[in-house]
Amino acid sequence: MARKWVKGVSLSLSTIIMATAVAGCTGTAGKEATAPQGGATTGAAEADGKISAKEREVTVTFPEHPNQPVKNMAPVQQEILKLTNIKLKFETVPNSNFNDKKKILIATNNLPDIIQVDMNDINSFASTGVFLPLLQYMNKGLMPNFKKVWDQNPDMAKLTADGDLYGFPAIGRNEQKNGFGPIIRVDLLKKHNLATPKTFDELLTVLAELKKIYPDSSPFSARKGSGPIHQLFKTMSYMLGSGVGNGNGIYYDKDVNGGQYVYGQGTPEFKNVLGYLNKAYTMGVLDKDYAVATQQQWTEKLTSGKAFFFMDNSGFALDYTKQLQKAIPEGQLQLIPIPEYKPGKARAEFYATTITNDRIFAISSKAKDPETLVKLIDWMYSEKASNLMNYGVEGVHHTLDAKGQPQLKSDYVMKFKDGQPTGFYAMYSDLGSGKLSFTPWFSNSEPQVQVEKLTGNWSDKHEEFWKIIENDKAYHDPYLDPPLTKDESSRVKEILVTLNTMLEQEYDKFIMGVKKLDEYDAVMKKARDSGGAELEKIYNGALARLNQKK
Repeated sequence: MARKWVKGVSLSLSTIIMATAVAGCTGTAGKEATAPQGGATTGAAEADGKISAKEREVTVTFPEHPNQPVKNMAPVQQEILKLTNIKLKFETVPNSNFNDKKKILIATNNLPDIIQVDMNDINSFASTGVFLPLLQYMNKGLMPNFKKVWDQNPDMAKLTADGDLYGFPAIGRNEQKNGFGPIIRVDLLKKHNLATPKTFDELLTVLAELKKIYPDSSPFSARKGSGPIHQLFKTMSYMLGSGVGNGNGIYYDKDVNGGQYVYGQGTPEFKNVLGYLNKAYTMGVLDKDYAVATQQQWTEKLTSGKAFFFMDNSGFALDYTKQLQKAIPEGQLQLIPIPEYKPGKARAEFYATTITNDRIFAISSKAKDPETLVKLIDWMYSEKASNLMNYGVEGVHHTLDAKGQPQLKSDYVMKFKDGQPTGFYAMYSDLGSGKLSFTPWFSNSEPQVQVEKLTGNWSDKHEEFWKIIENDKAYHDPYLDPPLTKDESSRVKEILVTLNTMLEQEYDKFIMGVKKLDEYDAVMKKARDSGGAELEKIYNGALARLNQKK
């Protein structure tokens, strides 16, 4: 088994900023695989043989998602060792505890060879020297696969800090677009003649009706998020007319002055978000345990019929419906179009399907022989490596079709027909593969579709799910934040420590009604005066500077 870090680690936000880790999302696709935005299909290291002259162990730390247990020396790791002479040792951290552990590792400069971070970490800590700067290696020609991605994607510049690149972003391979979305028990709507809600107000009305019919239920269930900003805000704020970005409060709002950065919690729009959640809580619609519920508890309520609605990774609907139908055969959790937050206004963001800024693999500046680690990760952006790290070993777990694209072998996939929580997660866990593992060029959608079809779990409900997303014009692609200078990053870090420490203890008081909503006006003003307004100035200035260079 992979080495696991112990739960329960804590560190004061007054000393280190909290970052956000995002779990994997589900998807589907039916397109041919291509190199990442024109990336190479082979590289110098791959062509010349093994990356390391002798066997070397490399430690890698990333969050372990509860859906996909991690084990060391799974088939993918074994094949990587065979091909490169590098033995990957995974030192995983439970997803719920990853941010705490990551903060300590970064703050003490006690990093593994490779660690999963996000742009909040890069902006906050690159200036301390804990992460290896990469452009020097690209300029030496040691990153041929990744450089092709870099050259063909101008937005990659947004992943830099103070003019350098400090990590390799996870890049999607033919990913179907998906995102946070509203999931509801459509079978109950039909059974009780309730119309599909088209606005957020109608949503509360419908859930309140279900609460009357099923008084022991918790219609609107949620899970506790990690970081200083609750999962409810991450999933709902933008749809309700505000936003919290990638967990630090600052976000790009296309509807403000033609598009600009806003510090969400310092605006009246965020007060409206709190008011909406307070109303849901007061009505008895929002689960009383929303602030502490684990993912397991959240899942149990949704799959046992005790909860009827959630706003989160909409792909969970497909997995949870299958589990729900074991207890309630007619039960169906299905995505509905994004409700309007005011007349004629509905909006939502897709997950990043190509370049991600929340899953970045950084190399420790103290790592032994960093050049070899750079070559290793660069090799992982080759098609051969991507096939291996998403589909397993060729000839054993998959074959290549006439177009040279990987197709999972039925005899292997059928071993996971009844896998938990799903067949594809069970297969990923067995292989040591996919987006939730250490996979810089990941394919999350296509293997899942293949597994669902080979195991007979694909249905018209899956087709309906993806058509709803495809036809919903409320969704748009996400925005990558502009790069910051060293001084800007340092100042952002200082501001966020202050703001997060101040605000983290306030949110639930307003949702639960401990404080009256009008009292948030004072909190809002204090948030802006304590740095929220300055954050907006920094990010809008950085965006203007980037646009001038184009």
